[in-house]
Amino acid sequence: MSNPDEKLPKRWRWRFEWLVQTGLQKAVGWLPGAWAFGLGEVLGGVVWRCMPQRRATVLRNLRIAFAGEYDLPTLRRMAQATFRRTGANLFSAARTARLAPDQLGSVIQIENLELLEQAHAAGHGVVLLLSHMGNWELLSRIVHLFPPGACAGAFYRPLNNPLLDQSVLKRRQADGTRMFSKRDNPHLVAGFLRAGGIVGILADQRVGPQGEVVRFFGRLTRASPLPSLLARRAKSAVLALSLTTVAPGRWSARFVATSASPSTDSCMVTLEQAMLRGPLDVFWLQERWKVYINSEFTIRDWLGAKSHGSGRPHRALVWLADAPPGWRLPEAWVHPDVTYEVVLEPGRDLPAWLPAATRIHAAPCGAARDRLCQLIAAIDGAAALPLDYLITSGAPKALAKASRRQGIPLVSLPPPP
Repeated sequence: MSNPDEKLPKRWRWRFEWLVQTGLQKAVGWLPGAWAFGLGEVLGGVVWRCMPQRRATVLRNLRIAFAGEYDLPTLRRMAQATFRRTGANLFSAARTARLAPDQLGSVIQIENLELLEQAHAAGHGVVLLLSHMGNWELLSRIVHLFPPGACAGAFYRPLNNPLLDQSVLKRRQADGTRMFSKRDNPHLVAGFLRAGGIVGILADQRVGPQGEVVRFFGRLTRASPLPSLLARRAKSAVLALSLTTVAPGRWSARFVATSASPSTDSCMVTLEQAMLRGPLDVFWLQERWKVYINSEFTIRDWLGAKSHGSGRPHRALVWLADAPPGWRLPEAWVHPDVTYEVVLEPGRDLPAWLPAATRIHAAPCGAARDRLCQLIAAIDGAAALPLDYLITSGAPKALAKASRRQGIPLVSLPPPP
């Protein structure tokens, strides 16, 4: 049994976080919408300067999502603008949470509500694909703008702070939205859909190996099969919803219909179309295309062994400069969706087991961490797509620290026997 005294500091921290959140929400709630939005933009710009690792994450996401469409300087400007817009949307959420239902129409407009009305009229419910986009806290409140008599529900992930979790859950349920936890039985949600309910699911979040392999913005990754599973069980229509900023403190929502039967692939295609309506409004601060691999869970385990068609491939850097003599990339780490580049000691020839067209980079054996950081950063920025992982055998500590500092996973395999 845990000591109650050990929980006391955590309880105090929870209370402090709740007080700060509640106080901030009340203070921002008194500001005009444009002022709250502008203040959030300023603070987002400050955060941009203070959080280099998050800057790298946002830029990495944008490089994957828009590879070949924009050059690197443009993407850097987009990354900075994303921080400002995210700050504005988060601050605005504190204000819009306090608006009376009859005031919501002044801050959000639905452009094509008839699409939802038609889907809802079919009588089998609607699965609504949502993303962290715009002032997404408004999404639990737009039930007031839905067709008369429509029942709305949404999935949520409980917060670590139980005081904040209770407050947020109460606020979201106050407008009549039924909240479902990931612990709820899918049959319960399917029954809500069969009764004509509209269920919102944040479908843009990354998932681990339990997800289904799909392409998202042209990049092979994994996504939750839950939206398509529920839609198939309840025979529901599937729509995606975009939420874009049209003016400081004002947003526009627009529905996007799927053009195919509800599969995980078609759901992610539809969600992507919705997100492309306002790239700067998308919350890019989470590393969406993170690769979950380690020495025992290979790239084939993560992506599946087969090719899934053309798209934006992964970049892997095979580090041979410090690898044991005779080591080569195991077959389990070869995948058709991955482009391989190699790092060799200066003057060393490309091994015969690598294709002749393999891009070669030079690095001295036993280089210091700072030098390795510079080399990895230069290699990463030398192509439109970012590096996804480094792979080697018996990686020295300096290389492990350098890859970690650059935010690029390193897989170090055992040396050959």
